[in-house]
Amino acid sequence: MTKVLKKKGKIESFNPNKIKGSLQKATIDAGYSLDEKKDIINQVFNNINKKIDEEKEIKSETIKMCLLTELDKCEPYIAKSWRRFDDKYKSR
Repeated sequence: MTKVLKKKGKIESFNPNKIKGSLQKATIDAGYSLDEKKDIINQVFNNINKKIDEEKEIKSETIKMCLLTELDKCEPYIAKSWRRFDDKYKSR
């Protein structure tokens, strides 16, 4: 199982539900319903899971950058929403 190296040095097991939840929150924050963007969410989620499954250990920042890259390709407004959330809440 892949281990995730968090920003503050903590290591935890990869939890794909965290990615799915983050994608759903960013979609809703961008003004879409989950039904509207279900295919995009699943596509991004599956692409990220494939990349992560290839790694033994990955930084949380790398996961975030992969997610944003995928979102920028197929749904830039959701990517923008994600970045706005990060700027507002994660920089504290």
